This record gives sequence, C-alpha cells and structure tokens, in this order.
Amino acid sequence: MLPLIDQGQSETALVMMHFFGNSHREWLEVIEHLGPEYRCIALDLPGFGDAADREGFDTCAMADQVEQTIDALGLERVVLIGHSFSGKVAMVLAARRPRWLVSMVLVAPAPAGPQPVSDEEREFQQAFDHSRAQAETFIDGAIARSLSPARYRDAVDDAMRASPEAWQAWPRHGSREDFSREVGVLDYPTLIVVGDQDPSLPPQTQKDLVLGQFAAPRLEVIPDHGHLLPMEMPKALADLIADFTVHAG
Repeated sequence: MLPLIDQGQSETALVMMHFFGNSHREWLEVIEHLGPEYRCIALDLPGFGDAADREGFDTCAMADQVEQTIDALGLERVVLIGHSFSGKVAMVLAARRPRWLVSMVLVAPAPAGPQPVSDEEREFQQAFDHSRAQAETFIDGAIARSLSPARYRDAVDDAMRASPEAWQAWPRHGSREDFSREVGVLDYPTLIVVGDQDPSLPPQTQKDLVLGQFAAPRLEVIPDHGHLLPMEMPKALADLIADFTVHAG
C-alpha cells in the first residue's frame, strides 16, 4: 500500500494524487477547508514524498499501485483526484473501469497522450540536481500566486527529496507515453480545473488534448492562477470539489 494520510468521514472518499515532484502535502490546506465531513485520502506516488524509496515510475505501474491501495482500503465509492502528471495516472486507471470509481476531478492534468513540453522545460527537468536553488526555481516557475510559507517550504523540500530515478522517468518516458487510444472516451462525471496562467498545461492544452477523452467534462478556467492550484487557491478549490461531488452524485 502506498503511504497516505486519511482524514474525515464520508461514504464517498476523495482520493488525491499530487503533481510531479511533490507529495500528499500539496493537498493539506484543501483537506483542511473540506473539513471532517469529507473523507480525504492523499497518496504519495512511487518515487515521491514518503514513497521516495518505492519503485514503479511509469504510468501503468503508478496506476497499479494506486488501484491496489484503494482496494486494500476497502473503499466502495471514490472520487479520483489527479493533478498534473497524476491526471494521466487517473485517466489510465479510470479506463480500467474500477468498481469503486464514481467521478473524477483533474487539476491541470497531463494528457493521456504525449505531453507537449518545451525544449527548455525538458532540459531543466532532465538536468535537475535536487538542490534547494533548483527546487525553488522549479516551484517559482509553476505558480502565478504566492503560496503560504508552509506550503512553499513543503513544495521545495519535496522536490529536493524526490527519487532521482523517478524524477528522470517523467521527462524521459512518462510524459511521452501514449494511452489516448486505451483511455478512449471516459463517461464518468469529470471536473477539470486549470489556471489561465498555467505555464505547463494551460487551458488550450486542456481543450486540445484532454477534453476529448471525456464524454461530458466540465472545464473551469481560473483567472490569474498558475499550475499549483491546490496550494495557490486551496479554499476555492475545496469549494469546487465539494460542489462537484454533491452534484455529481
């Protein structure tokens, strides 16, 4: 089972996955705003956070471990929440039609197919040395709003402690994998949230490469925000998730 935090109580569990280079800690303020009436389970994916020593860095291997963790917890109803690279993990897992999946929330998700990445961004990712200076550059380049001091510190520390092998696996392999045909068109109720200043997976990328993988997605574009919405706007994102969960059944 993957390392996780599990807080609150509700029939439907919100299972949260983090962005590339981070950990479950990106969701802490969102979980706080959702309150104890929502069961929130935030995972660390292989190679990151408290799972830094775990192997299995390709998309399918990560989906396998998330599925095994949810099954081990005995969850019956799940809203699967993915952010950035874990949005791709969520789509691959949803394509398996797990019995427990009821809906999805994707925050600036990577597409099921190959992700457009600039040469500059790919070179930075591949040359990342896990120093504090480069970790701060990584986080600073992803946001359009200041983070709380605690979340900024967590984000930088998590980037520094990520497994070098897991870090390299995404720009070299994971971001290039093509699951668009396998994913097909998913008919789960799905909310996609993206900042209009997102430098990596902006609204146009969502429209061109992500929305077509869903039968009837709801797209929310957030003005003046970047890529790290769970930390840039935790209360507003919590409100969107709560409203969507209620209305999606």
